[in-house]
Amino acid sequence: MSASWANNVSNPATRWLFLTGNRFGVAVALSILFVTLEALLTEFGLVYVGPGSNLSTALSSGLLSGLLTLLTVALSINQLILSRLFGSAGNLSDQLEGTLDYRRTVEEIADVAVSPNEPTAFIGLLADTLERRARDFRQEVESATVSLNSGDDAESYASAVTDYADHLRTADDLNDASKVLVITLGTDYADHLDTTREFRSKYGEDLPDKADEALDDVLELLKAVATMRQFFKTLTLQQELAILSRRLIYTGVPAVLVTYFLSHTYTAASDMPTAIDPAYLPIVVAVATGVILLPLAVLVASLLRVATVSLYTVSIGTFIPPEKSI
Repeated sequence: MSASWANNVSNPATRWLFLTGNRFGVAVALSILFVTLEALLTEFGLVYVGPGSNLSTALSSGLLSGLLTLLTVALSINQLILSRLFGSAGNLSDQLEGTLDYRRTVEEIADVAVSPNEPTAFIGLLADTLERRARDFRQEVESATVSLNSGDDAESYASAVTDYADHLRTADDLNDASKVLVITLGTDYADHLDTTREFRSKYGEDLPDKADEALDDVLELLKAVATMRQFFKTLTLQQELAILSRRLIYTGVPAVLVTYFLSHTYTAASDMPTAIDPAYLPIVVAVATGVILLPLAVLVASLLRVATVSLYTVSIGTFIPPEKSI
């Protein structure tokens, strides 16, 4: 299901908006949409921005205070990220040892001295080893002519696991953690885990030693994939939140300045002209709308991906929620 989920989406535009699109590109697209909407509303007389407009009040009170509040969100996000990075020497040592144990398990099954340090290359090693051990299991079962119940087919099982391994192997060509995470989304790993456990439960005592060993290795490798998926989830979300806080600063400060100075173009008396020629004011306000609302667009674009990733990676084990479609 992961392969179809990753590639065959009925609405690619929606998928780009929620997950695969560059977040700043999505924010700029939303900002352009705001500019276009403002220009159309002004052109058709549904919004008035000339002398005596209520825009001055909105700029100097609601929008300005809202933008300042938005900037405090960036500080809160940074505090959240920092809280995840700090830890005592003992906790950090335990985390390191746990990571090393995890890698040793994979290295032992893959029969390599040291596994790759690059996460994408590590997934490639997982995929290669998973495919090899699934093939070994099929060959051992066929050579021993193990009698399987109706509906159980070692060849179909091994082919399904091999196809999943081929899907994971595409991570080798990627250098973006968020793109690698997309490959691991879906419930295939959990389905194969259940099928593997079912084979072990039914035929564990009847399988040849080498077939039983291969099946154990497949199970451990699928568990390793599940763990690796959660690692990419943590890495992606931490990077996403860190980039979000930085972009909120980059876009928030200009938005505050534009809001502050634009409010000064209006005078207290409605019968007095604005500092900007009223003929150019609709264009100025439309462009300013894009700048002012860009921080909001940045926040929305980033949280859309954070929420989507969280939705599709909510479970690490074989108990999974009903799968939803973007």
